[in-house]
Amino acid sequence: MATLTIAGLALSGDKTSTTGFYFRNPIDWESLTDSKSDVNERAQADGAFGVAEDYRSSAAISVDGWYRGTDRADALAAKTILKAALGKGLPATAVMDDIDGRRSRVVSIRSLPIDDNRKSRIFTFTIHMIATDPLMYGDTITFDAEPRVSGGGLLFPLGTTATKYWDFGADGTSGRITVTNAGSAATWPRVRARGGMGEGFIAACRETGETVEFDRQIPAGSEVTINQRTGTASIDGESNDVSGFLTGRDFFAVPAGATRNIQFTVLGAKTGTPGFSIDIAPAYL
Repeated sequence: MATLTIAGLALSGDKTSTTGFYFRNPIDWESLTDSKSDVNERAQADGAFGVAEDYRSSAAISVDGWYRGTDRADALAAKTILKAALGKGLPATAVMDDIDGRRSRVVSIRSLPIDDNRKSRIFTFTIHMIATDPLMYGDTITFDAEPRVSGGGLLFPLGTTATKYWDFGADGTSGRITVTNAGSAATWPRVRARGGMGEGFIAACRETGETVEFDRQIPAGSEVTINQRTGTASIDGESNDVSGFLTGRDFFAVPAGATRNIQFTVLGAKTGTPGFSIDIAPAYL
C-alpha cells in the first residue's frame, strides 16, 4: 500500500471504504524536469551549437485527493486539518512510501483547491506543489566521527642503540568519515560539528581536495550545520545563520555510485566532547 505524507499529513493510496485522507494520480512526481539550457541554432548550417551541460528546472507536482468522513461534521473538521497542515507558509517534506521504496522531496505548497461539498461527508481536493530541487532523495544516513588524534610523535630517547630511528607514529584514520551515494544523481552531504572547538574546524574531501572551513568558536553543547547544497551554515537551529564564518567554500558533492572519504580537523583547543557527523541521502533523477 502506498502512502504519501506531506508536512506530516498522511494520505493513503489504498482505496478502502474506511474514513481518512486518500490520494490518487500524482502528476510528475517521477518525471525528469525540463532543461534550462538554451539551444542556439546554427544560422548557416544544419543543427545547433552543442550544450555543455544541462541544468534542470524546478519540479511542478500535483496530487488529487479526497477525504471520506463519518458524517458532515467530521468532513468539516478534516478540511480544517488539511488547510492547517499545508498552509503554514514554510517548505514541507513530501514522502512517497510504496512497494518501490521511499523517496522524498522538499516542496512549497502553491495552492490547495477544495470542492464545496455541502451536505456530504466526502470532499475532494488537489495539492499543487513546487520542488525547487528537481531531485528525489532516499532515506538519510548519518555517520559519526571523533576529532582527529595526532600521531605517536617522537620516540625517546633519540638515536640510541635500542631504537635506531625516530618514530612519528602511524597514519591514523580518526576524524575521517567514509560515505557512499547509492543514488543515480550527485548528492550534497550535510556537515555537522559538535563543540567545543576553540576556532572551528576544517572538512576536506581526500579524493578531490575540496575543503570547507568554518572559522568561529563552537561552544561545548552547540552544533554547527553546513548545508552544502545551499552554501549556508547555522548554529543550534536553521534560524541562527552563521554563514559569514564560512571562510572555505569549496563544497563537495558525492557523485552517483561514488564513495568519498571526508577528513575533519579541529581548529583551536578542544573542550567537552566534540565530534563530527555527515548526513547523506542518495539522490535520484
